Order: sequence, then structure tokens, then C-alpha cells
Amino acid sequence: MAKLIITFKDKTLQEVELSKSITVGREVGDILIKNPSVSARHLKIEKNGNIYTLTDLNSTNGTFVNDERVTSKELKSGDMITVGRHVLKFDNPEESKEETFDLGFDQDVGGRTMMMDPSKLRAITQPQTGSVDVTQKIDPSRKESAKLFMMQASGAPKVIKLDRGSTIIGSSDTADIQIKGLTVGKIAAVISKVDDQYEITYQSGFARLKINGKQEDKRILVNGDKFSIGSYNFEFRTEL
Repeated sequence: MAKLIITFKDKTLQEVELSKSITVGREVGDILIKNPSVSARHLKIEKNGNIYTLTDLNSTNGTFVNDERVTSKELKSGDMITVGRHVLKFDNPEESKEETFDLGFDQDVGGRTMMMDPSKLRAITQPQTGSVDVTQKIDPSRKESAKLFMMQASGAPKVIKLDRGSTIIGSSDTADIQIKGLTVGKIAAVISKVDDQYEITYQSGFARLKINGKQEDKRILVNGDKFSIGSYNFEFRTEL
């Protein structure tokens, strides 16, 4: 039976069998994750036979599957679902991992030698013009993850790599980037990675988000953007 393996900071907290459709949230759901970065009703997973489909329930910080923000997605065994700072690994041992290659003939030939279409045989055995070398794993044009430079009064700035689907900034002990101050919200802002873009969104606290000196609630960050929350100053940079 399929199941979710719930982890936090690489520590397994719980395993839940998916014998039916379920919902996940901070306040309402079959699985409750008591973390301020998780919405009251965050996502649902619908079971239809051996097919499981995840749907985000308009959550504030989004739902990520394999670091990609999704609204709806059919799950495959091994998928890693990120909800706030928790990771839910989807495991489905019943999912067939075997793939068949259709050669265009009936497989049952009663023990006789199979007669193949010569054109299909040539297509299989001969190299194709312009074919892709499957051993080439690295795209040289692929960009590295963006980085935040957190300015400090003493010494060089602290460098934070934005290599997750979402990065939480705030005073909470569970924040990815912890900043202090009476006016700083537990979750002051969240940086979400959507495709190749990074969007910062103000969340809570009297210390408002200011980007390039202007108060804003949401913005797609571009290379060189400077923003502040309370007395904390950051610079966003992308590098090749």
C-alpha cells in the first residue's frame, strides 16, 4: 500500500498509509503539521485505484514536488513533497517500474521466431541523425541557485544559498533564516522558487518588507535587488 513518510530536518516523524484520499494542514486534515509555515488547509491527495493525485488548496506558501511548485500533480513513487519545512516522501511499492517497448508486433507468437518490420528494426539498431547523447547529464547553460547576502555589522556578509522550493525568513525557531526583533513576524517573509524565478512575499509582523527602499508585499526578485525587514538588510544575487 502507498504511504507518506513525513520528515523534518532529515528526521522521520511519522509514516501514514494512504488507504483513502486525505488532506494535510495545520488545523484541519487527516495529517496535521503544527508549523506556522503550513496553511490551515494546505493540500489534498486523492486516491483513485492505484493513482494518487496531489492538489494544493490555495496554500499561502505553496506546495512543492521535487522542488517544483505545483497546483496539481499525479504522484510517482519516490516523489518528495515539501510543505513548509516538512518533507513528505511518497512511496508506492505497488507502482510498476517496468516499462515496455512497443516494437509493433504481437508478443505471443507461439514459440516461433518473430518477424519484425525491417523499418522498425533499422530504427532500433541504427544511430539516428541528430540523436541526443544520453550520457550527457549536465546542461552547461543551467544556472546555479540564487543567493542571499545578509549584511552584518561586523565582518563579511552571511551568504545563504536559495536551493529549496521555499525559504522562510522570520523570528520563529523553525525559520530557515532567523532574524530577531519585537516587530519581526514569526514568518516575516517567504522566498518561493517558481521555475527560474524567485518571488518574495511579505507574511506578518510590524516590520514590513522593503525592496530597494520601497514597501512592497510581493515581488519577483532580480539580480542586485536589496531588501530589508526591520534592521536586517539583504541583497539578492544570481550567478552563472
